[in-house]
Amino acid sequence: MVNLVVFFGGESCEHDVSIITGLQFISKVNEYLYNIIPIYIDKNGDWLTGKNLKDLDNFPDNLGKTVKVGILDNDKALYKIGKSHKAKKICDIDVAVICLHGAGGEDGVISASLESSKIPYINSSVMPSAVCMDKIVFDYIVAGMGIAKVDFLAVTKFEYDEDKFEVLDRIKNFGFPIIIKPARLGSSIGINVCKNYDDLERLLENSFEFDCRILIERYANVKKEVNIACFLNKNDIVLSKTEEPISKHEILDFGQKYVASCGMENMKRIMPANISKEQYENIVDIVCRVYSTLNMFGVVRFDFFIDENDKLYINEVNTIPGSMAYYLFEDTYSYPELIDMWLANALIRNTNAQMKVKDYSSSILKQGLNGFKK
Repeated sequence: MVNLVVFFGGESCEHDVSIITGLQFISKVNEYLYNIIPIYIDKNGDWLTGKNLKDLDNFPDNLGKTVKVGILDNDKALYKIGKSHKAKKICDIDVAVICLHGAGGEDGVISASLESSKIPYINSSVMPSAVCMDKIVFDYIVAGMGIAKVDFLAVTKFEYDEDKFEVLDRIKNFGFPIIIKPARLGSSIGINVCKNYDDLERLLENSFEFDCRILIERYANVKKEVNIACFLNKNDIVLSKTEEPISKHEILDFGQKYVASCGMENMKRIMPANISKEQYENIVDIVCRVYSTLNMFGVVRFDFFIDENDKLYINEVNTIPGSMAYYLFEDTYSYPELIDMWLANALIRNTNAQMKVKDYSSSILKQGLNGFKK
């Protein structure tokens, strides 16, 4: 039986959403094929496992007996961490799934840990995860690729603390209305619409509570939002249906996504999105270009919007989307079928990675330090 580790929770404002995503995933795994090992990362950053962690009803106060666990570099095993910090092997890890949203998971941190232990996992690797998590870096990259993006600028807490009024004036000259976003946060947390200078300082400081780097975007009159997901199956990018989320607010906020609708898959939407053939083809072209260029892997959701002039803009990319975006593929694949494909591809990727040449013989050490400048 395959030992499958599923990470969820995490030290992030998106902790609770991640629990939902992780337990949804676990509930759809074929337990006849996989031995599911839930790893809940609590708000203190401890990795915990236990039998009660598979049931949402036990969160947050009825987790029962849990065991603190961890992994080691260059070692595919899961270890129990005792009070004296001694490690005792529990089992080998055959494959892992990261269902962590936000910092400490979606940003490539867990991907790096798994790669250092040579553990296969279904998600994007460190670089694309980090790039897509950072909205400022991502915006510069897609703008450099010639992909339509609303005008933006970046400000830091250091700049703000050094000269608050210079930063406020810079944003004022950029013009209103604007959207203020923490650079490395998702689920619409900490995002504010600012329509005038009088509100700027208050809303900027609110966003700085979540991140030390802030993205300022030109506010666009959005006619509709369009999302699409995809994943790599062998050498083919598999596309989902498009969706058009229905919102009565200026931005699709956390409450609409997760509280009122009880998760992304239950949110009101039109599927497929009501867009033209040309807009759809443009979306597919952008998705495939960005996914390939950034060397993404696993399921990824791309979020676009169309303005009042019918111009298409890319908004952001989620390398660990809410609910793993399974609902966007339902017409073609069941969630268990998706899981089987994702896990199979993870194993193939890991095998290929381990087969690459990692050693290069040279005479450089025999030369000593004589040939090197001090």
